[in-house]
Amino acid sequence: MEIGALQRTRIAALRRIVADIEEAAGREARAPFERLRLRLDGWTARVAVIGQVKAGKSSFLNAFIGARGLLPSDVNPWTSAVTNLRINLPGDPAGGACFRFFDEAAWEEIVEGDPRVRALAEEMLPGFDSGLLLRQAQEMKARAQARLGPAYGGLLGRAHRYDSVTPELLEAYVCAGPGADAGLEDSGLGLYSAITREADLYLHLPEFAVPVVLTDTPGVNDPFLVRDEVTCRSLDRADIFVILLSAHQPLTEADLALLRMLPAERARNVILVLNRIDELDEMDAEIEPLLSDVAARLRAALPAAAAAISILPGSAWLAELALREDAEARALRAEADGPALRRYLLARYGRVPETEAGRLRLASGVEEVKRTLGRLIDLGAGHRQLAALQEEVRAETGALVALCKRERRSVAQQVESLSGPAAARFLTEIRGEMVRLSELRRGIEERLARLTPTTDRILARGAATLRQTVETAIRAFLEERRCELAARAAAGDWRPVSVDLVRLGRLLDRDLSEDYRRTRSAADEALAEALAEAAGLASERFPGVAAGVSLHGLPHEEFATTLTLARRPLTVDMIARRGWAFWRGPEADPARTFEALRRITLAELLPWSQKILAAAAEAQALRIETGKERIGILLATVDRAMAERAERLRSDAAVLAQLAADPVRAAQMSNRLQSRMEVLERRLQVLAICDSRLAHPSLADAA
Repeated sequence: MEIGALQRTRIAALRRIVADIEEAAGREARAPFERLRLRLDGWTARVAVIGQVKAGKSSFLNAFIGARGLLPSDVNPWTSAVTNLRINLPGDPAGGACFRFFDEAAWEEIVEGDPRVRALAEEMLPGFDSGLLLRQAQEMKARAQARLGPAYGGLLGRAHRYDSVTPELLEAYVCAGPGADAGLEDSGLGLYSAITREADLYLHLPEFAVPVVLTDTPGVNDPFLVRDEVTCRSLDRADIFVILLSAHQPLTEADLALLRMLPAERARNVILVLNRIDELDEMDAEIEPLLSDVAARLRAALPAAAAAISILPGSAWLAELALREDAEARALRAEADGPALRRYLLARYGRVPETEAGRLRLASGVEEVKRTLGRLIDLGAGHRQLAALQEEVRAETGALVALCKRERRSVAQQVESLSGPAAARFLTEIRGEMVRLSELRRGIEERLARLTPTTDRILARGAATLRQTVETAIRAFLEERRCELAARAAAGDWRPVSVDLVRLGRLLDRDLSEDYRRTRSAADEALAEALAEAAGLASERFPGVAAGVSLHGLPHEEFATTLTLARRPLTVDMIARRGWAFWRGPEADPARTFEALRRITLAELLPWSQKILAAAAEAQALRIETGKERIGILLATVDRAMAERAERLRSDAAVLAQLAADPVRAAQMSNRLQSRMEVLERRLQVLAICDSRLAHPSLADAA
């Protein structure tokens, strides 16, 4: 089985079309198609493997790539840095690894905090102490300095590269134990883990038909919040998500929080894997009801996305067991390969492999996950990304066709001008056309220039609206907690006060999504108006030039960030009122308790709000910039036409003046122009064929 075989075929087909266009375009018009070809050559499927801490992500990836024990997966050390398995990427080394450390700026952001966050804290809560939020990061820094000693400062911003990789090497960079470094002074475990920002492992595996990056994440619901945030940040770069659940407790609130972080279009590219099915008491009887229960709860919690999410049973342990050949493994295989496993295989897959290893591999679910991943690459995220590239190729092709037709008419005028009296007229016409093209360019430039302040105002209004939504929601949430505390104090309720931010996160996600859509609609309207005006101007000189230019498929149609609120309740003890009347007994002090609760809540909320506002602004800005680039295709077409006319005017002006008195040279020039006309005719024929291939429903068949 090859993962992404159809995608590879389509990429190759589109690349052949782009190469044909690039060859036919001529040297002066190749640049846009060369850039598109390079983007095709660099296309990569990006898959994030996520889940709660110790869900078995590293073990699953080892089984998935058939490399037993590569990623450390023991009970004690756990992944502390993002680890990318870069499979079959062009230009990568043949093997080995690269470990990149935080640079000074990134480290200071983690340890010292963002000054904008502190400014927001002061605005919403004078005297706010951000030390609560930063304590763990500061401890992390202290641990790194203690373990690395004088080398610490020189490592920041650097990278370590190796030609080969061992599990022991990985443990030094990407693993951390559950807490202190006691007893690790003479051990390599976690030596660099506190400052490792990211690790890249270079692999070449023939079963992957397209380049793939599999990202192993530290995990969510981590008691060490810095690792939790590292995981959330890494998700923004992924196209497909494999979420590992425990078969013992699948689809917890933390698992649902992961799914809620994904916008609607990305939720369609999710595979839920119920890992550790081998630990169930009765595998053959328990798995199907378990899958049905997860599906039902998924529909209740996420009705819009549930139907698109694949839910698969699996066991990384069984897959690893199938790879082992030691005596212990043989005994374990014999124990696992019992009647219950065979009944399960027959019920789920309709077959029972003949070999013991084959039965364990099939029961592990790894092959089913691979097939599902291949389908998502071929028909899901990969297909949509390739379709967007195909749209860009069509737009550039349409612009080139319009340019070639314009040049063909110009060459025909040149042929006509070879008769003496017409030469001067032709030169006058070229000069006039240069003026008109310059005016056209100026008109499109002015339209694009007017678009920028319009979109800037839209972005500013959208950012202000989002900020107001967040601040209003936070204040309202805190006011509810204040009233709740007053009521509990009056009733003599001394239980610790817990605040679950998940509900607030859901409300904010809904409100922020609505605000984002309104801003997006306003920006899209401004882009569409600018495109219509620019297309109208360009079409006067280049009929059909705008036919392939559209705003279809711009990025970030919807917005949802992978930065999420804490999935653990925030808890403070009820504080007693101070006083000298000891004979009265203690009384709860709701004001001081609320102050403590407000501080710990804002410590979580304020950095999150700053990051989510920045992420929304970045998504809107990228969408607008991509739209401007589409409109810019028209401007690039005019630029190419002007360059061609200017070159022709310089080269032909003196020649045409001489041709009137030299019939032999006039005949030679006529032959050259006729040859140029034939080149243009062939070019237009090739472009017409390529455009027809691009429009074919099945790109692979069209190629």
